[in-house]
Amino acid sequence: MEHTKRTTAIKWGVLAAVVAVVTLLYWFNPVDAPFAPKCMFKQLTGLSCPGCGIQRFLHAFLHGRPLEAISYNYMLVVLIPYILLFGIEKLFLTGERQKRWESVLEGRLLTTALCIMAPVWFVIRNILNI
Repeated sequence: MEHTKRTTAIKWGVLAAVVAVVTLLYWFNPVDAPFAPKCMFKQLTGLSCPGCGIQRFLHAFLHGRPLEAISYNYMLVVLIPYILLFGIEKLFLTGERQKRWESVLEGRLLTTALCIMAPVWFVIRNILNI
């Protein structure tokens, strides 16, 4: 019983944190906001990591500018739906339905594909300077 309460509290905490971050990204442009974290990898190397542009992507997307959002990080076209489905699976599903989703979202095929896509995207975006 105690484990279930703790798990539920953690799920609500994660959901509240996501809502807070999305709200901040709606109201504050990460380019102009001094409190928005900057990519340390890019600051140290001058190269864009696979995640560079996530904050700008979300800000533009939340303001109804999907094409601008995509231009900040093309890989997020694939990752955002994956992250949303992963969040649904972890936060809202239980039992057999959660196990089925988990077998796909955390299965070898999709995990391998994502592990290959990240370094490939890193190389492509830095060679093409996108």
